[in-house]
Amino acid sequence: MKKIKVEDKLKLLVAEDYFTTYAVEGIVPKISVADGPCGLRKRRDPNVETATPANCYPSPHVLANSWDRAAVKNVGKAIAADCAEMNEDIILAPGVNIKRTPLCGRNFEYFSEDPYLTGILATEYVKGLQESNVGACVKHFCANNREHDRLYQTSEVDKRTLREIYTKAFEMIIQDVKPYMIMGSYNPVNGINASENKWLLDGILRKELGYDGVIVSDWEAVHDRAKALKAGVDIAFPFREKDEKRLREAYEQGEISEADMDESIARILALSAQIEKDRKLRKPLSEERRHEISLTAARNGIVLLKNEGNVLPLKGGKLAFVGDQMRYVGGGAAQVLTKNEYRSLATEVSERLPNASVEKYFLFMHGMSSPFPKGVRIADIPRAMDIAYDADVTILTVGTDDIIETEGYDRTSLKLPAGIEDIILKVASRANKLVVVLEAGAAVDMTAWIDKVDAVVYAGFGGDTMNEAIADILTGKVCPSGKLSETFPLCIEDTPTGTYMGDGYAERYEEGVFVGYRYYEAKNIPVLFPFGYGLSYAKFEYSNFQVQKKGNMEYEISFTIKNVSDVDGAEIPQLYVRNVDKTVTRPEKELRRFERVELKAGEEKRVSFVTDKDCFAYFNVCYNDWHVDGGRYEFWVCRDINTVEFKEKIIVE
Repeated sequence: MKKIKVEDKLKLLVAEDYFTTYAVEGIVPKISVADGPCGLRKRRDPNVETATPANCYPSPHVLANSWDRAAVKNVGKAIAADCAEMNEDIILAPGVNIKRTPLCGRNFEYFSEDPYLTGILATEYVKGLQESNVGACVKHFCANNREHDRLYQTSEVDKRTLREIYTKAFEMIIQDVKPYMIMGSYNPVNGINASENKWLLDGILRKELGYDGVIVSDWEAVHDRAKALKAGVDIAFPFREKDEKRLREAYEQGEISEADMDESIARILALSAQIEKDRKLRKPLSEERRHEISLTAARNGIVLLKNEGNVLPLKGGKLAFVGDQMRYVGGGAAQVLTKNEYRSLATEVSERLPNASVEKYFLFMHGMSSPFPKGVRIADIPRAMDIAYDADVTILTVGTDDIIETEGYDRTSLKLPAGIEDIILKVASRANKLVVVLEAGAAVDMTAWIDKVDAVVYAGFGGDTMNEAIADILTGKVCPSGKLSETFPLCIEDTPTGTYMGDGYAERYEEGVFVGYRYYEAKNIPVLFPFGYGLSYAKFEYSNFQVQKKGNMEYEISFTIKNVSDVDGAEIPQLYVRNVDKTVTRPEKELRRFERVELKAGEEKRVSFVTDKDCFAYFNVCYNDWHVDGGRYEFWVCRDINTVEFKEKIIVE
């Protein structure tokens, strides 16, 4: 520390350029960072939107739909291998913002509406990266839950809601594995810009959550570099001359001291030392293994939402593929330009069902995977209707794209574009059997057409292996096992925020802790598909429930799951906890444990959930800490939040 001159210290507190930290020769090496989380988005020139082609992995919302810890961790390892090959030290991922509204343009980058599920899976993502010697930068801290007016409109949120919902995933990650960096958010929180918010960064993130690593700003989010330093921002990205000038003036005028700088410099030095160590330890991962990791995650994250008359899996016969596109990722900083060639869904299915007769018709083309300009659609709907009429089963691929779901903007509707809804209805009117493959980054209002189709396969933005994964599901090569990590409401008006987007100055989080399924449960609002929902080709039975008390808040809930079908599959039992004797307003029940259980045909396994204080606690603002009230609680073992297999009452003293 003493070897570093004040002038160099000032420069270390701002970046060297758009994606690189400042280096002090012989003392502090530079660190290179790059965008994520759907793959490595290496972009050196901020004025050039195209990035170096790379592997594109399933987006976090697909990873979350898998509820698969191992698959998520492996994606982290694969992305780390990509970073190692391209000499990137830290990837700006994962994003753990909570899906407060399904309209948020970046929801495909985030895991869930539930902080517990988010925290568990995001921790695995971070472990995958950092155990492979590439750093994670967890973002965006915090209460950045919509893109609309994110630079100026403040998020007004009470302390309990902040801790239970919006910082809980950060807390879980920090407790398990310290991320190399945490990124602040653009938005003000309770009236103070996140980058200058000492209560938020120093008070909550550092002192309450215990984070002692490097805090960086989001890109150009710093308004006053001296205030940001005092608040806890160690490095401001990207380099801006005005930030360095402001720091120098503040130092010369006594607003900041060398001791203030040294707190951040110490953290930067520790990170630099870690990066130097990491560079020597990184190991290659074959492209074949990375492809396998991506494909497994995409398969496990596909959710079968409807399968009337068991139209799936496809048996053969005459198949029609309409609108055969692949929307593999959304837009913005998460957009990855794939380096891999991919085949159409029709081609992939034909390979798996060689005796089927397949006809395909590219009904409309738009988005990044199209040779046509963005927004252009070419449609011969009568031709599509004729093809559907002659086929035994029609597979219609629809969805959103990188224009509708992207950084900087929110979706304007929960529905698919009107033209696409019209196509679904018209094809449905002529099809013998219609399977809709939905490629979208968040919940969709399907009320106009869900009753007109036979099956719905929610593939999400599944990365560049998604057509392979969808074909495996459609043909039964793989049994669908994904379950929704967010609620699909009937309409936007039913959601906690509705269509309200703030008054231009502030948005009050009036729903408090009642986000996602917590809200629908409390208000008794019916939904299209509930949290945790997903169908399977296999059939599972639950039995032999036992609850054993190990301590005052330690219980073991165990049960048997048996696959009673002739199809190998996976089931995802979920444990919810309900506080019966409430002393404060609490949700009806909250997710506290889950497990992904792989079962071969006829196989059974014993599953156990063990509880602790976190299963019963809420954040009490009077104690400014997590608190458990004594009294009656209930354990609910569920297939999804609405499908209960077992319920047991217990007493916490």
